Amino acid sequence: MFYIFFAILSIAILLEGTLTSLPLVFICLLCYLIVMKKPFVFYTAFFGGMVLDLFVARTLGSTFIYFLLFFYLVLLYRKKYEIDSYPFVLVTTFVGSYLYGLIYKSSNGLALAGISSAIAVLLFAILKLKFGVQNSRSNFNT
Repeated sequence: MFYIFFAILSIAILLEGTLTSLPLVFICLLCYLIVMKKPFVFYTAFFGGMVLDLFVARTLGSTFIYFLLFFYLVLLYRKKYEIDSYPFVLVTTFVGSYLYGLIYKSSNGLALAGISSAIAVLLFAILKLKFGVQNSRSNFNT
């Protein structure tokens, strides 16, 4: 599983750093966090954010701080809401992508957030079908 995720994340970093302004790294990490529920995503967010900052030539560390804060807030809601559902992924990705666009001054923030939400739901569905059944237990302390 890790190799597949690493390949998807590497492609997302490359695409976001060179071709598109969609927050593809954010989408991949968020879907991985929700489906797999592994604390490893925080380390991956750190290194993925640093590499993305190098590709995009932003202030080093700003992206991973956003990722870590947003993912921490998502995990705070896992006891209150069903985070392993399509509506949660849709709304969370829309809000997260829109805020990401506001912070990094992306034009067409609402359109990018809508496209990001659609991509996230698709990726979430694929990951849930492939890996969701075997990871029904959370690895985070409850």
